[in-house]
Amino acid sequence: MHSEELEIYPIDHRGKVYSIITATDMTFREVRGMLDWLAGQDAFRPSPDDGFPGSGKLFTCVIEGVTLEVDVQGLEVLVLRRSGPE
Repeated sequence: MHSEELEIYPIDHRGKVYSIITATDMTFREVRGMLDWLAGQDAFRPSPDDGFPGSGKLFTCVIEGVTLEVDVQGLEVLVLRRSGPE
């Protein structure tokens, strides 16, 4: 990740409020597509490690030609890297 400052964006999606933590620009379609894809992977299912500091579950997903590498812990999604079309 670049030395850019991380921003936290609360996103209400399908009845849940997620915290998207990123230093990159993302479209709403990318964010919503990412959340749907992660939900399909059971990324938001509680695990015994939730609540402990450190990385959560790591995923790489491709949404509309954009590759996103993310770290999920609870309903927090840290976007580690975004690559692909601008």
